[in-house]
Formats: sequence, structure tokens, C-alpha cells
Amino acid sequence: MTKYAAPFAAAVVLAIFALAVPGKTPSPAGSWSVDEHHSDAVLSTDGTTDFGKTKTTFTVGLTRVNGTVRLDEGDSANSAFDFRMYPASSMAPPIDEEGRVKLEWFTHYANMTLLCFHSKGAQKNADGRLQSTGTLVLTRVDRNVELNPSEGYSGPVYGPPMVHRLTHEATFVFEPSAPAGGTLQISGSTRVVREDFPQLLTTVLATYWPPVVQDRNCMVPSPSEAYSGAQCAGMFLMAPRLPDAPQAGNGEDYPGPANFNSVVGGHLAIAVHLRLTPNATQGAAGN
Repeated sequence: MTKYAAPFAAAVVLAIFALAVPGKTPSPAGSWSVDEHHSDAVLSTDGTTDFGKTKTTFTVGLTRVNGTVRLDEGDSANSAFDFRMYPASSMAPPIDEEGRVKLEWFTHYANMTLLCFHSKGAQKNADGRLQSTGTLVLTRVDRNVELNPSEGYSGPVYGPPMVHRLTHEATFVFEPSAPAGGTLQISGSTRVVREDFPQLLTTVLATYWPPVVQDRNCMVPSPSEAYSGAQCAGMFLMAPRLPDAPQAGNGEDYPGPANFNSVVGGHLAIAVHLRLTPNATQGAAGN
């Protein structure tokens, strides 16, 4: 027994040491592309419910996100964030920052909204999160719509586009994770006070933000008498419902008292959830 005691003890020590020392964490450094199929942003503001008695948060809507991110662990001043947030009615932004229509089928939309964030450089906080200050760009395109019903009516007539482009400084705080499966998850948030950028909240509240569908997969079944078109599946993301107002009596159609929920709009919070994939220009992140 004594003969094997020392080797066994050494083996136990080595095993414990191997468990105590984790493997090398993959580096997130490198150039990444934002996967618009699996990335989103949540726009929310402050409000009240129960006739102003209770403070609450209103989720105004969700957006798709695309863009690029560069992370430099050696010198965070070389890191960069460049992404765009837009309604989920399209997979790509329908307009650019100057208000020019990029997708032909959006040419005659009455209004379009685009939010962009551009920054160069970041600093690592004591908690390990990255803080990056840059420019938040709001682009809004509006068109007057004329409706003149007559015998020869052929649809609405859209006037020339009116482009509004405004900028304001913003600071996002990001929480990157270690790459896994060839992708990197990163979340970030900022908060813009209404007094500092009043047009931002006004525009966001006036924009229709359709639900975001991630991992959308559509299949066209074989034609038959019961054929109902393509069948699609995916992860459905939408703003949560507001609290229901109390009902009066048994009236099924009674909507409840007015102003039960109210938007205060003192600030707009933007929370982005990004799935990043290595840029095609590099073989692997950090190379």
C-alpha cells in the first residue's frame, strides 16, 4: 500500500489543480458583423398606470439591428461600435442616414425612421464592462399623402420626402461575453433624457414598430384544396401588454376608463442585444 501512496496523492493533486485552473477563455478581440437575424433593440420610456398612482415602464417597440463592432483588448481606444436600429418590416434599413430610400418598395411609405450609433474608442470600467461615447443619429423621412376619391381614383398620391436628421451625443455601456460556437453575444444600453433630445422621443413614439421575428423559416406546402399559403415559424418578439384597466359591469365592449395608463416620457432607454459573427475579412475573431 505504501508503495502506491505517493503516486496516487500526486495524481489527486494534479486533478484538483486541473479543475481549479480553467482553460484559456477565447478572446473577443477582432472585427465582427451584427447578425440582423438574431439581434434586436428594445425602446422604452417611463409612464404611469392606475391613473398615475403607480410608476411603470412602457416598451414603445422593438427594432432590428445591423452593423459592425470592433473590439481591441490591447488598446480599447481602437474599439468601435457602428450599428443601425430600424423597424422590423424589413431585414435591412429602408433608408440611409441622409434619408435616401435604399429599398425600392419603401419609396411611397408615408414615414420612415432610422436610429444609428457611431463611436470610436471605449474604456473598460472597474466591473469589466465597456463604456463607449459616440453620436446617436436620428433620421426621419415624412411624406404628405393626398387622398382625392373620385371616379378615376388610383390610390394615394405621396408628396416629396421631407428629411429630418438630428444628432446627439450618447454613451452606451456594453457587456461582452466570451465567444461561443463562432459567435459573440453582447448587450448594451443607454438612456437619453427628453430635455436633451426632445425630437428623439417624439419620433420614436410616432413610429410603428412591428414585432421582431427571429430565426424565421417559411415552408410552402404542396398545393391542395386546403392550401393556405406559406407556413412560417420563428421566435416572436413583441412589446408586452400594458396593464388592463378595470372593467365596469359586464359590458364586453367597454374599454375601461380613459387614461388608466399614461406615458410620461421623461427619457428614452435603448437596450441592444447583439449576436456578432466574425467579419468575412478575417479568418477568425482576434486574428
